[in-house]
Amino acid sequence: MKIYRRFLASYLCVCLVPLLLSLVTIGGLEHRMQESIMENQESSIQAVRQEIDKNLGNAASLISLFSRNALASRLAEKTTLHAEELFDLCELSGSLAAATSQNAGFYRGFCYFARSGFLVTDRRTYHPQATDLFPWDLQLDPSSFYPVLDGGSSSEHITTIYKKDGGGWILVLRSQYDSRSREFLFCTGIIMQLDRTLSPWNTADFEAFVTDEAYKLICGGSRAPAACDFIAQSKADQGELDLEGQRYVYSQYHSSLSGVRYGFLTRRDAYYQELRIIWFQLVVEVAVIFGVSVLLAVFWSRRTYRPIKNILPFMEPGFSQAEYRSIAELESALVSFAQEKASLETQMEQSAQQARSAALVQYLLGLQTSSSGLSQYLEEGQPYQLLAFAPAEKTTSQEAVFRRLRECLDEILLDKSGGVSLQFRQCAAVLVQKALTYEEAVQIHFAAEHSLSMGLVCYISDTCTHLEDAPQAWATVYQALRHDNFWGHSRDRGVCPVNGLPENQDFASYREFLSRQKALTEYLAAGKKLRAESCLRKILQEDLSDRSLSVEKLRRRYGDVVEILLPYVLDGTTRSGRFQGYETTAREMEEDLLSLFNGISWEGGAQSELSQIKKELTSKVRDYIRANYQNPALNASMIADYLGMNLSTLSHQYKAATGGGLLDELHAVRLETAKTLLTEGLSVRETAERTGYVDPRSLIRAFKRYEGITPGQYAKSAGIS
Repeated sequence: MKIYRRFLASYLCVCLVPLLLSLVTIGGLEHRMQESIMENQESSIQAVRQEIDKNLGNAASLISLFSRNALASRLAEKTTLHAEELFDLCELSGSLAAATSQNAGFYRGFCYFARSGFLVTDRRTYHPQATDLFPWDLQLDPSSFYPVLDGGSSSEHITTIYKKDGGGWILVLRSQYDSRSREFLFCTGIIMQLDRTLSPWNTADFEAFVTDEAYKLICGGSRAPAACDFIAQSKADQGELDLEGQRYVYSQYHSSLSGVRYGFLTRRDAYYQELRIIWFQLVVEVAVIFGVSVLLAVFWSRRTYRPIKNILPFMEPGFSQAEYRSIAELESALVSFAQEKASLETQMEQSAQQARSAALVQYLLGLQTSSSGLSQYLEEGQPYQLLAFAPAEKTTSQEAVFRRLRECLDEILLDKSGGVSLQFRQCAAVLVQKALTYEEAVQIHFAAEHSLSMGLVCYISDTCTHLEDAPQAWATVYQALRHDNFWGHSRDRGVCPVNGLPENQDFASYREFLSRQKALTEYLAAGKKLRAESCLRKILQEDLSDRSLSVEKLRRRYGDVVEILLPYVLDGTTRSGRFQGYETTAREMEEDLLSLFNGISWEGGAQSELSQIKKELTSKVRDYIRANYQNPALNASMIADYLGMNLSTLSHQYKAATGGGLLDELHAVRLETAKTLLTEGLSVRETAERTGYVDPRSLIRAFKRYEGITPGQYAKSAGIS
């Protein structure tokens, strides 16, 4: 009951919170009213800004159309206009009038031709030499109007012209220039009268206004000039000021299309007059809240304690509730219990996820045949694709990059489509239940690059419909990934659809490689440096630079050449097997081969040491054969595996050292033992079993090949009946 009483006391203390909140509410009314004014101002100014920006956008679109008008383009080329062309000016004036009448915010439209000097408005035509004939009715100072027309820009732009008596106009212009000489040809534009747009918002309590970046007034009501002066001094976009004995709240916002700023004034009393606080109602509300809070404190203390009481036996067996001296101790115990439970759940979920991911990886690698794990994420018969992402440049912490990339792909793709993401050693891959177009893949690639802030290459497979095709799709993508990685760490950024790499089917090229390999072995054994170097460079150019070969074949060929060179290198650190790097590129392996060749010593003393190395190799081979010749499965490949060498390289080096092959040595050891056993009186069958031949016929064939007689004839010649 001690814990329950503490709960009840805590809930009763909470009852004081509503009273405190009520007092804080009263004190914060002014602050909330200020926020309300600012919210209303912001919504109003956003409406003003949207309407004006819309009119500016419409004006820009309209003058863009006029700039491509064939009639205007033709008249712009003329320096002198004839009578029929003057009628064309009237037609152009009518078009401007029709266009500007579509929007109440458009004050006037015009088109100025620089070569002829004519200015066509929506009402009439002007010419500098006939200024006395037609009065100027644009209400703009000509001395400030004409210079802004040649703005140096062939795209739509917005500028401002100010009146002498205050205020100004917004001009949306587009100037056209000769493509060769950059001579100013003509300019089309629309004069915006923002007062018409702002007038619906101006009342006794509210007023909208527009300024430029320097807080100079363009248009607004009677209170706007004083507000602009105050804002120009304070440099603050929001705040309060005193005007005409009243307190006003102001705010300003930038236009999204031009360099103007929209402002709004609101009289504070317009809001406070509507605020009526009734103290009696407030007291009643506080009393009701207090009474309800007491009842809720009793109710919720019981509801809170009941489930905790049921949990206590499971938290720490043998630890009674009376031993918790405070709610803090109970809270600590509950938190520990919840954290332990959450940790176990997280570990179980991670283990399950890792197991599922491992099963999917094994299935894609061909180590499993069941696609049941993949069917949890993809639907059989529906199109899906495999995408693999890797950094375009080599990174130091690839595992962290791939983990972030996998999380990014989950957010970009799998939140919208079915599928699963996986992390491999060289890339992060995702199987997505969707047939992606190339454009969609480009968008995904761009989003992934933007999220990771690094260049990526995306390999995308063909569209598949059956789950059993996923391993082949992965094999195709992985082959392209390894191919690019082998020929250089730097890849081209972008999306790379893969359909498999071309595979060289010309077996003659491999025979030529074997012949060059054999020649290199002979030159090294004979100490012919120049010929060996020429042969090695020919192997690099002809056999190890064929991009149509798979990476695996090229690596095997590199390994063969390395093992030919290694026995002739005296430096132990160089002969450490550093050429087996899984991620070594073609250029690095070529440099290592040349470095290895340069480490060969061609001096007389070095040749004697090489002879010692050959003797050691021969001794190891013969010792291994004598220890295992009775094994019927013993072959040349097993000998090469035991020595950690390539079979072809071992065969060449052994033959160069002894003049015979590995199988010849194996048969020699077996026949030597067979002769002894036949001399002791064993039968041909027993002799074959003890010397590692699978049957008597194999022993007979070996005798005929190497001795020229059969085992029976040998036994008779030795005097065995």
